[in-house]
Amino acid sequence: MKDTDIAMTVKPPRADVGQSSLAATQKSGTAGNNPATPEKATAARTGGSDTVTLTSSASEMAKLEENLARIPDVDNTRVEAIKASIADGSYKVDPEQVVDKLMKFEKDLT
Repeated sequence: MKDTDIAMTVKPPRADVGQSSLAATQKSGTAGNNPATPEKATAARTGGSDTVTLTSSASEMAKLEENLARIPDVDNTRVEAIKASIADGSYKVDPEQVVDKLMKFEKDLT
């Protein structure tokens, strides 16, 4: 593949396209916000800097993600208990339950 240099010019924002077009976009529901929720994140150009306001829902979602990140992916206590029951021969597999779960999984995919 041949390397090519492409020059790109980025123009500064136009003064005539400011708050009024942003407000029109937000009113029409095309600003990327979910129109079904009454709370919306807003972005506005003020004095040369951008500001973003997050809804309380977004803040709660961020807290939930942080809490989920702290939960380990594997329950080592359960793994050790299953290993022990396999080693002593007390671990039993119910083939009907396995088939039922596989069929449910397959059904959910369709």
